[in-house]
Amino acid sequence: MSSNNHTMVRCNEKDRETLLIFKEGIIDRFGRISTWSTEKDCCAWEGVSCDNITNRVTKLDLKLPPNFDEHEQLKTLKGEINMCILELEFLSYLDLSNNEFDVISFTTIQHNITHASNLLYLDLSSTFDTSTLHMDNLDWLSPLSSLKYLNLTGIDLHKETNWFRAVNTLPSLLELQLSHCNLNNLMFNPSIEYLNLSSIVTLDLSGNNFSSKLPNQFFNLTKDVTYLDLSSSKIHGEIPSSLLNLRNLRHLDLSRNQLKGSIPDGIGQLAHIQYLDLSLNMLSGFIPS
Repeated sequence: MSSNNHTMVRCNEKDRETLLIFKEGIIDRFGRISTWSTEKDCCAWEGVSCDNITNRVTKLDLKLPPNFDEHEQLKTLKGEINMCILELEFLSYLDLSNNEFDVISFTTIQHNITHASNLLYLDLSSTFDTSTLHMDNLDWLSPLSSLKYLNLTGIDLHKETNWFRAVNTLPSLLELQLSHCNLNNLMFNPSIEYLNLSSIVTLDLSGNNFSSKLPNQFFNLTKDVTYLDLSSSKIHGEIPSSLLNLRNLRHLDLSRNQLKGSIPDGIGQLAHIQYLDLSLNMLSGFIPS
């Protein structure tokens, strides 16, 4: 990969045009993307990286680093995330996290999103409590067949009632972060047997509004998961014994829910567990050895 200051690379004209269209919707108060102009090589633009051989854009990283202070918050980008950015045919990495975008637009990509099959990493997450980002559905994910990492934390997905099926279209997915997405459906429809989330090793669904029990089928779908966070998601009922199917689990957080009953006797058989948090529930009885 080339670095951002590689001045000899000449970027692809189509890639440059796509980046400029993407820029049109952005409010940049601090001038972070002031280098994005028609006069300069787009491979030298802030946040953009290109392949040294093909000169095609492969990476766009405009995230604001975590744990930023009040001064750095002024650097957040606002405005629109135009998903035309997925038309970058060789893009493998896209990170727009920790900004303050207001809207996500899909209007121009309905017929061109198939170009995004090379995308491996996608992070659109927002950590701001004032975020107004929302998506009506996740159907646009289906062409992203190579995607390994997906983080939509903080984006309102309450209208997407079949989000499990959307995620199921991503056969390469290893890490899924859907924390604080206002998801309200953890129960499954009759076609559950056709779902397969076995590739996922990290799954964070914390801070949602499931208001349901933990279905037994859930733990049959994610047998290879090592990190599972379902904390603060309004889950009630008992902890199903099918939890013990997660033999590779290292991190489990079910805290701050309304779980009741006893802790499954075999939980001590999870040989790899390093972190277990069941606090702030209504559990009773003894803690199994």
